[in-house]
Amino acid sequence: MQRIEIINDMRSLVAYHQTLGIECYPRDTAIVHFLDRTEEAVAGRQSLPQQKKVMSALTPVVAPAVTETLQSIAVEIDGCRSCELHVRREVPVPGKGTAQARLLIVGGWLTRTEQENLPLEMIFGREEDKMLARMLAAIHLAPGDVFITNILKCGLPESCQPVAANIHCCLTYLKRQIAVIAPKAICTMGIIATRALLDSPQSLSQLRGRFHLYTALDGSQIPVMPTYHPSYLLQAEEMKLKTWEDLQLIEKKLAG
Repeated sequence: MQRIEIINDMRSLVAYHQTLGIECYPRDTAIVHFLDRTEEAVAGRQSLPQQKKVMSALTPVVAPAVTETLQSIAVEIDGCRSCELHVRREVPVPGKGTAQARLLIVGGWLTRTEQENLPLEMIFGREEDKMLARMLAAIHLAPGDVFITNILKCGLPESCQPVAANIHCCLTYLKRQIAVIAPKAICTMGIIATRALLDSPQSLSQLRGRFHLYTALDGSQIPVMPTYHPSYLLQAEEMKLKTWEDLQLIEKKLAG
């Protein structure tokens, strides 16, 4: 395994532990015993300064804060092999936008029909992205105000159906992206993204229309507005009015 792969795996592990609330790795009895035996083994073969250097390297310490960017996360996503979906990945979909975005939009995943290719800049789909652009323009948001991404970071063929374990693998990437951006608000589009972030069994119709709270890795709380996904709105135009109501609430939140 190359050094960069080891570093990326360590970053992912630390980030995952942070999502579980683990902030340090305690020095328990077993570790102390291991260190004592190590000290005995190196005694007589190294000078005292060398022994101290070895012990310092082996002693567990508080996990340092990982300084990362959207670009470094995107590099990890590009090479991700955390689940079996990477075998069928058409394109990586880390998302598009800037780290200065005030609004984060999260969908489910990007799929490809047999008749189309997936350009790298596509997030939800060809027609879906066009509709989303019109929706954002309607609430006066410029491209630099928004970061758009999906729960799943792989663009997949239409025949591929992800399962909960795949979503769990990708959720760490999303949480790290949220930590980097620290948006003022989040809009989840569709039930997949909504349940992944809010962990609620309620339906989308029950959750939409009001803000909920997502707790970020640093403990801060970010308001989340669930609403309908553009792919659904293309099939059910009667739900556009409900979505417009949700978008207006987001606009007010960002203006406040």
